[in-house]
Amino acid sequence: MIDALCMSGSYPFRHLAMSTRAVAERLASEGFRECFMFNLTALFHRDPWWGNLDFTREETEADCRVHKLAVFNPDYEDRVRVREYVKMGFVGFVTSPIYHGYRLTGRRVLGNLAEALNNGALVILNLVEDPRQLHRAYAFRFRLRLGELSDALRRLSSGIEGEVRILLSHFPYSDLVNLRNLYSGPVYVDLASSQVLGAPYSHVEELVKLYGSSNVVLSTGFMMKYPKSSVLKLQLSKIPDEDKGKIATLNAHRLYGV
Repeated sequence: MIDALCMSGSYPFRHLAMSTRAVAERLASEGFRECFMFNLTALFHRDPWWGNLDFTREETEADCRVHKLAVFNPDYEDRVRVREYVKMGFVGFVTSPIYHGYRLTGRRVLGNLAEALNNGALVILNLVEDPRQLHRAYAFRFRLRLGELSDALRRLSSGIEGEVRILLSHFPYSDLVNLRNLYSGPVYVDLASSQVLGAPYSHVEELVKLYGSSNVVLSTGFMMKYPKSSVLKLQLSKIPDEDKGKIATLNAHRLYGV
């Protein structure tokens, strides 16, 4: 199996931290042979450069091969940073309007995201925390609206030559269903969720119907989520075994071009 999105580093609101190697070893024990990982520490900084730089220096030797993703803030960083991240060996970019507090449809933001897309896959990350453990101040946090998201996807996909490699990660199932009514173009979705255990396994069948079996990937969200929940969700679903195989392995390779 291939984990399309996991994370290492430290989570600032709890005493929770794991090294890149520790995350990879845990995923290997769960049967994963490859994973795509970003640094959680970098996500909680307006300028993620130093977190990404430290991430490149971390040891990754484990039975689960690690492909590294750069955290990218398109409202603060620029196209030069995108090229620097590519030189550093990152195969994709993780961006989160919720954590960095920007509008996806801003001109500068769209220009920088388009540059990132031309140099690798782009992961648009929703909330990674368990909503049950959020501080009450989170009620006032920046929110990503579906209308804004669909508009940004439409603009980004129209300006890209070849396959559009955008992953929507950790989005609630209801948002993914409603998004399909607003945007019918190409996009990848994953089985990770803003909930600790994720959505019921029956939702896998619905996502396959909405987005196609070639556009759904297996993401655990580990270290913030239990890795087994996404795996069991896929295994217990009633989709054909051929589709399960694509979701567990092939689709992630196609998404990241690795």
